[in-house]
Amino acid sequence: MDMMEAVRKKGKIYMVIAVVIALICAIRLCAVRIDVEQRNMTIEQAMDYESLISMAKNDGYDEATVMQMAKDAGINSFAVYDTTLNKLAQRGDVSLLTALAAQLYYPQLPTDTSFDYYVVGKKKTEVDPYFDEVKEDLQVRLGNSRVRDFSDGTYRILGLRGAMPDLGDVNLGILSADANRISQQGFGVILRPTNYMNPDKSDIDRFFKRVDKIHGVTGIMFVGKEVLGYTADTQIRADLLKYTADKLKERHLPFYMIEAANQLQYDQQEGMYSLADAVDYDTVRVYAMSKDELDKLDEEEGAMRFYISDLERNCRVNLYPVYKRPLHGTDRTTRTFAYVGLSSSKLTERGYKLGKASIMDVYYPQRLLSAIISVGALLGILFTLNLIVPLSDRVNRILSLLAVIAGFVGEYAVSGPLFLQVLAIGCAVSAPVAAVLILLDIYSKREIKKKLSYLAVIRDGTIGLACAVVIAAIGGIFIAALLGDIRFFMEFDFYRGVKLTFVLPLVLTALAYLRRFPLLGIEVADGNSCKEFVRKFLDVPVRMGTLIIIGALAMCAYIFVGRSGHTAGVPVPGIEVAMRRFLENVMFARPREKEFLIGHPAFFLMVASIYRKWPQLLHFFLVIASVIGVGSMVETFAHIRTPFILSFIRGVNGWLTGTLIGIGLIVGIALIGYLTSWLGKQVRHER
Repeated sequence: MDMMEAVRKKGKIYMVIAVVIALICAIRLCAVRIDVEQRNMTIEQAMDYESLISMAKNDGYDEATVMQMAKDAGINSFAVYDTTLNKLAQRGDVSLLTALAAQLYYPQLPTDTSFDYYVVGKKKTEVDPYFDEVKEDLQVRLGNSRVRDFSDGTYRILGLRGAMPDLGDVNLGILSADANRISQQGFGVILRPTNYMNPDKSDIDRFFKRVDKIHGVTGIMFVGKEVLGYTADTQIRADLLKYTADKLKERHLPFYMIEAANQLQYDQQEGMYSLADAVDYDTVRVYAMSKDELDKLDEEEGAMRFYISDLERNCRVNLYPVYKRPLHGTDRTTRTFAYVGLSSSKLTERGYKLGKASIMDVYYPQRLLSAIISVGALLGILFTLNLIVPLSDRVNRILSLLAVIAGFVGEYAVSGPLFLQVLAIGCAVSAPVAAVLILLDIYSKREIKKKLSYLAVIRDGTIGLACAVVIAAIGGIFIAALLGDIRFFMEFDFYRGVKLTFVLPLVLTALAYLRRFPLLGIEVADGNSCKEFVRKFLDVPVRMGTLIIIGALAMCAYIFVGRSGHTAGVPVPGIEVAMRRFLENVMFARPREKEFLIGHPAFFLMVASIYRKWPQLLHFFLVIASVIGVGSMVETFAHIRTPFILSFIRGVNGWLTGTLIGIGLIVGIALIGYLTSWLGKQVRHER
């Protein structure tokens, strides 16, 4: 049954009407979503304060100079961490002595032979911004039994019990003097604390009391495997995390969360998602890169990594590492600020502002509109099912009624991520299948008694691809509207089943094709004919050329599926990376290779195979390949962390670029055909 017959049937007209109504609602929600995303356009440019100062000193820069260089490069915040005794001693802010050294060289100090080490601050006649906080942190981290204050009227001194090197690396706390030194120079401060061992509310209070002494704090980004307040005691865990969240909300401090290395969700910390929920999603996505990874990249590629993360994945804090090595006569400091400055320039040219990170609005779409879209999506899936396996009017009426009930009940009674994801997968699978099958039916209805011209192929291929893209885009817009809420924006939930939605449309299109066109002389209409087709297919003689073609197709399938999904997948060769960077620099949104290099050109070849009467087996594979382009375009909209307008323009760019390549491909085939025909005539003429 072709598309026109399906629509004319009385029982299916309402499916199309429902999809159109749902599309209007989806466009409305996408417009609201665009407005929400446009208010989230400020990027916080940050670096590790200690790493920068250490690098700068080794390169011969003083602090004032390097801080000005940072400001000129676009840096507006610095991250500070819990300090340690070793760090303080190396900086010269305290002296760390063994018991023997204290006895031999500082006999005037008040000591006790039962202690292993001594922390000596400045004399009482001098201002010491660190000693009191170090003492407090040591008592909390080690316990009062292992720390004693031996200070007298002249000296500040603490006795410690413990063993090196672990004692010197114990995380103490963030020192307010260090943090305020940053804010006094006009920069924001990102606090990066570690959790306490078996924390309680007094520990949380102590941390936030320290926070209150620090000026210019922009956010909290925890270090380690746990967020502040997480405990192994399940009886009090939720209460402590809520207590931490309340303290953050009281101070209007957002929770900064580092993106995972595979770019999916976040670097795992125990309690992070519970805390994010407790702070009402007052969170910011952070892109960070290790020094080892940065050292593999030049300045241009390093800048592009951060730029693309902000552009495509809603990262609003960039935590820039420093280079580990100088290169070509350029010191580390200059190299570091070169790539940071380049990233800042790219961001501002794109319309972003540099400052304190903007927070994504806590947005949920209007329920009534979402319910209507859900119904439209389910009826669209049912319509596609009829294109594959025609159903009776009675069955369609029953399934349509169930679709209406499921749409409203799912939105109002369930309203959970799982329901939305199931609908999204259905849209991602059905939309590209419907797009190709509708056009395939239209082309196949034409009575072609002789080969049509390549000009007709270009004309109808261009129009047909545009129609297929529009039809498939309906599914993409449905997905963008259904999943367009704060949970998916910030990727606390994400679209699952990416590989499935790449493969399943190909399988369904193949089944629909076999029901429409006899292949190997068999029309697959039921189970028996399917068995006969499989038997006959397995009896087909295999030649070396066939094996080569199958191998090439298998390689394409491996790359096609392997490049999809959220895992590392098939590696990207250097030449392709270079092509991607070129497209990212010259286009507003880089199109996906699966669309403009494979799927869309294959659509033109599919039309050519019909109009030029190519072998049916080739026609079959080209129909399947043409699904790849529109399927990839629909799946683009499932990346909800990517701004809607970027996904939309990416799809348009893929369509336009693929159209140009498809036209060029047909022109090339025509020229080769005419050339070989002319050469053949010349050979016959000479004979």
